[in-house]
Amino acid sequence: MLTHKTCDPRLLPLGNPDFSSIRDAKMVYVDKTELIEKIASQTTPIFFSRPRRFGKSLLINTLHNLFANGLEKFHNLDIENNWHDKTYQVVHFDFSRMASKNAQDLRFSLSAKIIDEFCFLDTIAQTDSQKMQYPDVILDEISKKLTNNSIVLLIDEYDAPLTHHIDDPDELNNITKILNDFYATIKQYTGKYRFIFITGVTRTSHVSLFSAFNNLLDLGTDEEFNALLGFTHDDILNYFDVYVENAAKILQISKNTVYQSLEHYYDGFQFAVNTSETVYNPWSILSFLKLPKNGFKNYWFESGGTPSLLMQYLKINDNFDFLEYNKRNFYIDSSELTRKYEITDIPRNILLYQAGYFTLRAEQDGTVRLVLPNIEVEESLFKIYLTENNLNPSRELRQKMLKLSTAIDSKNLATIINIFNNILNECVSSTSNIFHDERSIRDILYAALIQIPALQKIKERETVKGRSDLELITHKTCMIMELKRTPTAQTAPDALQKAIDQMQRNRYGMLFSQTHSLYRVAMVISTQDRALLPEFCQEIV
Repeated sequence: MLTHKTCDPRLLPLGNPDFSSIRDAKMVYVDKTELIEKIASQTTPIFFSRPRRFGKSLLINTLHNLFANGLEKFHNLDIENNWHDKTYQVVHFDFSRMASKNAQDLRFSLSAKIIDEFCFLDTIAQTDSQKMQYPDVILDEISKKLTNNSIVLLIDEYDAPLTHHIDDPDELNNITKILNDFYATIKQYTGKYRFIFITGVTRTSHVSLFSAFNNLLDLGTDEEFNALLGFTHDDILNYFDVYVENAAKILQISKNTVYQSLEHYYDGFQFAVNTSETVYNPWSILSFLKLPKNGFKNYWFESGGTPSLLMQYLKINDNFDFLEYNKRNFYIDSSELTRKYEITDIPRNILLYQAGYFTLRAEQDGTVRLVLPNIEVEESLFKIYLTENNLNPSRELRQKMLKLSTAIDSKNLATIINIFNNILNECVSSTSNIFHDERSIRDILYAALIQIPALQKIKERETVKGRSDLELITHKTCMIMELKRTPTAQTAPDALQKAIDQMQRNRYGMLFSQTHSLYRVAMVISTQDRALLPEFCQEIV
C-alpha cells in the first residue's frame, strides 16, 4: 500500500527487523497502485468493507496523502505513473476513535471534529454549545459555504459507534439518530465532494448510509479488489523473502517450512466470490516477521481479534452453538454477502464472515461456502469457546502443559498422555458428548495447547494420501498423532491397529523427515473412560 512515507522492506536491517514504520502505513505494494488510482478516479461514493486489522485505515491514509499532497511524498514509486489528479482539501473522520462514547458525548465529539476538519474555511465562527448538540446542523451550515467538487471526504469505521453499543438498545437508537442525520446531510451536499470513501466491517441498514447514498458503490466483494488489502503469496515472495529466510535461521527450520507455516496460520482469506486468490492477514505476517523468535503466534487475537460486535451479539442472542466442533461448513446465497441487515439482527454466519472468522469459497452451483480461513482464526474461535464456557485450563494445568515440548523432544509418551488427559478432564464439561467423536477430542486438545505459543500446532495437514489428525512441532521434533475412538477398552486393540495402519499407509510425517526428528504416535480414546488409554498409545517407528 502506498502511503505518506514509504520504505522497501528489503532494505530494512536483518536480525531484528523494525516493522513499526510499516505498521504505521509505510509499506509499498508496487503492483496495486493501479487499483488505488482506479478507486480514486471514481466520482460515485464508495464503500469498502474488511475485517479489523486488514488495512482499511492504511488505505484511507494512502488516499488522504495522495489527495492532500499529490505525489510530494511518493517520488520514485510506481504511483507516479498512475496518479494525475490535483490536490484537494481532505476531510477525514475516524469513527473508531469515537466508538465508546455515549450519544451525548458523540454529539459533542462529532461536532467538534466537523469544526476541526473544516477549519480551513475562514468563515467558520465559534459555535455555541447549543449547536454542538446537533452535528448535522453544523455540517449543514458549513456545507453551504463549500464550492462544488472541492472536498475529499474519508470516513473510516463508520459502524464503530453502533457495534460498540449493540447491547444497549436505547443508546443504540440515540446514536443511530445522530449518524442518520449526519449521513443525510452529506447526501444533501454530495455535489460539494470530489470523492467520498467509506470503510467499515458490517453492512447495516440501521443507519441511513446505504439508503442515503442510493448510488453507493460497494467494492468490498468485488473480485478486482479482492487482494487490495492484505498480502498475497506473491507479495510475500517478492517483498519478504529475506525476512522469511531470517525467520528460518532464528527458528532453525527450513525456509520452505516457514512459508508453509505462514500459509497454514495466516493465509486463506477471500472476499470475492468470482476469484480463487487468497490473501494473508497483514497484521499477523508483519508481527511474525518482526519477532520470529516468538513463533507462529495468534497475533490477530492478541491484538483484539475478538471484536466487541461479535461478543456482544453472541451474548445477546445466546449463539455460542456455532462453535460446536462438528460444524465446519456453512452455505449461503451470494446475495447475502451484500445485503444490509439491522445491526442487532445480522445472521450469525454473515456476522462471522464480516468479522473475519469465516471466509468465502464459491461452489459450482452458485452457492457460497463459508469456511474457517486458517489456523489463527480457528484458534481464536477455540479461545472464545473455552473462555465463554469457563473451560480454560487452570494455572496448574498450564504449568504442566509448558513441559509438553520437552516431553515431545524426549519422546516421553507417558508424560504426554498424562498432560492430554489432564486437559480433557479440565476442559470438557461433564455433560459434553465430544467423546463420541475423535475429531472433537482432538480439537479440545488443540484449543488448550494454544496456551503454549512456542509449540507449533497443525491440525489436519493435507498430504497426497490423507490428513494427519494433529501435528505438534518443537524446534527439534515433529510429533504426529493419529487418534482413534473406542467405545470400551475391550475394542481398544482394534482401534489402535487401525491408527497404526492409517499412519503407515499414508506415510504421515515424511515432510519433516529431513528437518526434524520424527515422532509418530497412535492413540486410542475410550468413550466409556472419557480419556486416552495409556496402554493403547504407541509410538510408530
